[in-house]
Amino acid sequence: MEKERTSILLDKDIMLQLKKLSKTTNKSTSFLIREAVSSYVAKKAPKKKISIIGIGSSGGSDIANDEDKYLKGLGEDR
Repeated sequence: MEKERTSILLDKDIMLQLKKLSKTTNKSTSFLIREAVSSYVAKKAPKKKISIIGIGSSGGSDIANDEDKYLKGLGEDR
C-alpha cells in the first residue's frame, strides 16, 4: 500500500508512553501510530448500508393482498 508522509503534534506524556510501548512491543512508534489511526478510522467511518428491498421481482402483483396463498406450507414439517 502506498504511504503518504504527515506530521502530527502529540502531548509529551503521550509521546513518552508511545515510546515505552514501542520498546515493550518491539514495534516502531510509526507502526503504532498507523495502527491506532487505522483502528480509529475503521470505527468512525460511516458503515455502508446494505439493502435488499426492491432488488428482486416475484412477478406477482397480489402478494400483499393474498399472502396466505404464497406462504402456504412454509414453516410446516413435511
